[in-house]
Amino acid sequence: MAYQPTFGNTTIDPALILKAWAKSTWDFGKKESYFSKFMGHGRDSIIQIQEDLSRGKGTSIEVSLLMPLNGAGVIEDKTLEGKEEKMNYRSCTVYLSRVRNAVKLAGRFEEQKTQEKMRSDMRKVLSAWLARYFDLSIFAVLTGTNPPFASLAGAELPYTIEAPTADRILYAGGKTSEGAITAADVFDTTLIGKARRMAQEDELTAVQPIRIDGRETYVMVIDPYQARDLRRDPKWLEAQEHANIRGEKNPIFSGAMGIYEGVVIHECLRVPRTETGASNAKVGHALFLGAQACILAEGTAPRWEEETFDYGNQVGVSIDRMFGLKKAQFKYDGTNLTDFGCINVLTSSVDD
Repeated sequence: MAYQPTFGNTTIDPALILKAWAKSTWDFGKKESYFSKFMGHGRDSIIQIQEDLSRGKGTSIEVSLLMPLNGAGVIEDKTLEGKEEKMNYRSCTVYLSRVRNAVKLAGRFEEQKTQEKMRSDMRKVLSAWLARYFDLSIFAVLTGTNPPFASLAGAELPYTIEAPTADRILYAGGKTSEGAITAADVFDTTLIGKARRMAQEDELTAVQPIRIDGRETYVMVIDPYQARDLRRDPKWLEAQEHANIRGEKNPIFSGAMGIYEGVVIHECLRVPRTETGASNAKVGHALFLGAQACILAEGTAPRWEEETFDYGNQVGVSIDRMFGLKKAQFKYDGTNLTDFGCINVLTSSVDD
């Protein structure tokens, strides 16, 4: 039977259009997130993306954390067979939740006032919302502080806020609690070195570095007021005269303030600041980060829905995605919980 052509205008299935807008909105929002440069699918990423739940049913996923080997091996010609060391894994459970947001146009007459492409504008504002939501949520999960939107009436969080484990907190000025921090306990190079040594104190429970071109590297994210104080430190200024990160191609170096003792320093205005110091002094919750500090589990594909209201006069669009966030933690000895890939560094963060 000969092929019979079908005549008419070529159209695209509306369902495909909605899927395309959903994907582009989600991808753009994730790309615009401050943490995007730290995201990846491997164990060497600060924010490890897990996509297993995007391909099937389920609301939780177990993520493996690989521990260092602890054996002595053998020497010379002694028999190795039968003395192989067992690899030790610890697991971290990430639970999915569902987050939605939407925008709605006032009506056709309002649209008549502008030539802007409303659907594109809706994607832009929803993508920007997603980026901010990502950043504030990741900071909240890693620092144990509530994000700003948690104070909204009726707002719920799609993840659990857990305080940093005691062995992964560094207080400025030699203080031993957050409430004891004063305005004088500023962020400086001394704290960068202390945080690195704390991360490597116990080799078996160490915060694992990220390897870039064979080098072991950590990342530290500080707020603008901590960055102000760091720039006043002569040791920092001297170190940056000899540092050369401009030619580095790895995204981790993009936008960095500089590097000190193998720690890449980033400044971000979304780092939590709380009035929790002595006499309500503002405290900055800086993060010292290594591999697998946080897990991002992605569920089924995002959904973009368009609805009309008031007899077609108004148009609304929603973005819908299932995902989960979890700070990686493990019990090396089977009893005591430890944050796997991050150290919280708490310092003064007073206003100018």
